Amino acid sequence: MEELEKINISSLAGKEFLIFGGRIGSGKTEVAVNLAIKMKQQKINSVLFDMDMVKPYVRIRDIKKQINSYNLSIVSPPDITRTLDLPIYPPYIIGSLMEKGAVKILDIGGDPYGAGSIAQFRNIIESCSYNFYFVINSKRPETSTEDEIIESLKAVEHASRLKVTHFILNTNLRWETTGKIVMEGYDILKEVSGKTDIPIAFVCADKNHEDVIDGVPVPALLLELFIKPLPELSGSSNRKSSF
Repeated sequence: MEELEKINISSLAGKEFLIFGGRIGSGKTEVAVNLAIKMKQQKINSVLFDMDMVKPYVRIRDIKKQINSYNLSIVSPPDITRTLDLPIYPPYIIGSLMEKGAVKILDIGGDPYGAGSIAQFRNIIESCSYNFYFVINSKRPETSTEDEIIESLKAVEHASRLKVTHFILNTNLRWETTGKIVMEGYDILKEVSGKTDIPIAFVCADKNHEDVIDGVPVPALLLELFIKPLPELSGSSNRKSSF
């Protein structure tokens, strides 16, 4: 296996906002958390924002114990809002978004409702520089085909009032992931990229199984996985979890 080309973390620090969205099961939270950890390790000043208000998703506030040892700067709603599904942000979150001097990593909801919750901050974000990453796992519903990905993309852009600037390839079936599965996902996303003129920023893989992305011609981000797989549904053998 050839040595992987790793994503240049420091190059991302040129943007004030790094926004991560994706449909349920895309792995957007794992990606956002891992980038925050790598920035911390490289002494890049960054703040991780938990702005996902959609309850079915595993959110940053749900894995705080798992990532506590990394001493990340995290801004999230108070615990009392854990069970809420409303796009209401406390004033201190709004104030933190307006502070200068740090890269702000935003983990947002990936459906129109979740993405729409940050539309209220559009003026703040657009007054600065930003990248909006749409994380794609083509083994999940609603992003399994070119048409579904493009439809999801348009819905998120319309709801958030912001333009997606990059795709992230995170096609996987957790422990059942193979190189063939990832390459199939790449082929789908490459076609979408060509149709939308939105580049693929990087591909993700479990750091313990980086061989599955060997040959994918984009930089790589190796993930430490913090989110536990969802249990199998009774009577179903098709329910898979993602990174």
